[in-house]
Amino acid sequence: MNSTRRSYEAHVLLLPLGAEAAEAQNAFVTRGLEGVMTVRGVSRSTAAEDADVRLASVPLAGCGWRPAADGLSVTGLVADADMVVLMATDLAEVPAALCAAVSDAARAGGALIAALVVGSKNWDTPHGSSAMAALREAADMLVVVRGAELASSFLDVLRGGAREPVPAL
Repeated sequence: MNSTRRSYEAHVLLLPLGAEAAEAQNAFVTRGLEGVMTVRGVSRSTAAEDADVRLASVPLAGCGWRPAADGLSVTGLVADADMVVLMATDLAEVPAALCAAVSDAARAGGALIAALVVGSKNWDTPHGSSAMAALREAADMLVVVRGAELASSFLDVLRGGAREPVPAL
């Protein structure tokens, strides 16, 4: 954990929507992002409307706010999260039904939902257009950034951001 952090640390769950988004997470780790949980096993076919989704949750880097777990339902996946971030890079890979299921479960648990679009590949395709609409519908806030550097900083701010020690008066 960040030893200079002096504020509340939010429990952030990052849900990469597709293979490219999962790959983009590697840049977050190299930039030093820690304390965030991520989800493994999401693909466009993961979440058909009637599917019983089972996914894994693991720390993004060396540490997270809960232990790694496999076979989680959507409700179990978002349990104890303060914020759920739906992250997309290639909008053609976004499973709209999963976005809706996760946001419903997160809201029921009192979590804030953000959609983070990094680069927005395939935004101009029919599936990309409907994926963007699904993200807007699912999220409380939608953020579009050009690259992983800004995305990593955004996620660190959501967790609470680094704080310099304040000298005692």
